[in-house]
Amino acid sequence: MMGMTNTDWLTLALVVITAIYAWATFRILRANEAVVSAMKEQTEAQLRPYVVASVAPRIGTTLMLLEIQNAGRSPATNLRLRMDKDFYPHAEKRDGENIAALSAFTEPIESLAPGTRMQFILGVGGTIFAPGVADSLCPKVFTVSATYEHAGRAYDEEHTIDLRPMLRSAAMQDPVAEEVKRLRESLEKLLKR
Repeated sequence: MMGMTNTDWLTLALVVITAIYAWATFRILRANEAVVSAMKEQTEAQLRPYVVASVAPRIGTTLMLLEIQNAGRSPATNLRLRMDKDFYPHAEKRDGENIAALSAFTEPIESLAPGTRMQFILGVGGTIFAPGVADSLCPKVFTVSATYEHAGRAYDEEHTIDLRPMLRSAAMQDPVAEEVKRLRESLEKLLKR
């Protein structure tokens, strides 16, 4: 070490500084890759289709509907829907009425556009929950599975539909529709005079 000149010390310092700089640059590169990957996943999550199955009561009634909706921002292509159990609307076993056997649940759907809703009548609550109604006609819990594609990626989702919480629930009312109904009834009374 005694025979090192100032130039040798400067060279050694530059080598150490370059190594530190290279290490820091490598760490920054890795951090940037992670940020880009997270942004890509976030963008995909925002733009992809989301096929959702749920039960929706018809406003103002106790009629229950099975609703399949693309709640995402892109079309779901090559969509295949399946129900794990048969379901006969209004607890009536009639030919061609089994929801699980309808073409929407047995044939592929080429494309389901964003915001598209398909509704299937399950029946009124009083019939579905009537004593003695067999689960083979109107199961209270069933699963709808959806497999579909978008931008080269495949998605596979399952939605458990549980009708039991709907038992003895009140019919949803739309206040605007109620006011329009009252207005119509008032006009009808005035016209009858």
